Amino acid sequence: MDDMVEYKEMYAVESAEHLQAMSDALLCLEMTRKTTKQINVLFRAAHTLKGMSATMGYANIAELTHKMEN
Repeated sequence: MDDMVEYKEMYAVESAEHLQAMSDALLCLEMTRKTTKQINVLFRAAHTLKGMSATMGYANIAELTHKMEN
């Protein structure tokens, strides 16, 4: 059970980092209109969050991020 707590903490930290990267990319995209790099950042972050969420059993987040990828 302690292992799961550790994994949840890692998930929370890593998810926050990916969400921040997505937020930064969206702001940059809005300000500069440079799309390729920012779209790639958004896609990679969503893809990683999808995989992490599926692994942790967070189906709703995995489904949301899958839709974001599409």
